[in-house]
Amino acid sequence: MEALRALAPQGRLHLSVYERGRIVLVPVEKIVYLRAELKYVTVRTAEREYLVEESLSHLEQEFGRRFVRIHRNCLVARAYVEGFERQAQDDTGEAHSGWVVRLAGVADKLPVSRRQQHIVKEFGRG
Repeated sequence: MEALRALAPQGRLHLSVYERGRIVLVPVEKIVYLRAELKYVTVRTAEREYLVEESLSHLEQEFGRRFVRIHRNCLVARAYVEGFERQAQDDTGEAHSGWVVRLAGVADKLPVSRRQQHIVKEFGRG
């Protein structure tokens, strides 16, 4: 591991995704968000989704400067945050008075948990 750190002291620049008998390198700078689902993490770029078998908490530790946690199961790339908006209902039509994050390059609007709503103000400052 130390040998790898010596080669790339800034950390990984790609996530390795095993897909159909090959390994695809996904540049970290192109990742819009990371969302935990069961034992996998969905890696979303503007083009498509990938699945990796890494824990969200490990990815947050490694790439914490680049991503911000908006929910217990989701990290979004700071560079892709376009803004936030109030949402009156969730995807199922249930009443919901919270924030969602708008992201550049994807139509997805991801919910911000109550616990993480302080980030809305932090982005507003700057």
